[in-house]
Amino acid sequence: MADQQEPGEVESAVSRTLAGLEEVSPLHEGLTALSRVLARKLDNDAGMATAAVARELRSTLEALADAGGDGDSDALADLVAHLSSPVGDAQE
Repeated sequence: MADQQEPGEVESAVSRTLAGLEEVSPLHEGLTALSRVLARKLDNDAGMATAAVARELRSTLEALADAGGDGDSDALADLVAHLSSPVGDAQE
């Protein structure tokens, strides 16, 4: 793909989380790809589907964490907490 954008905040966080998983079965490669696609969608403004995309991403990451065995559960918990926070006016 010629016009590939730099990863956004959510996609970068998902990539770090996926890297922290010990090992994911080749049977779950589709879930890792789906995680990246959903993260990219959130970074690029999912519009009215933001909540649904975030829920699907959380669900997909949880399935990967369960499949991956002893992954970095703290990193996954941090990412899930970040995705669970309300979208809109960010408090600084």
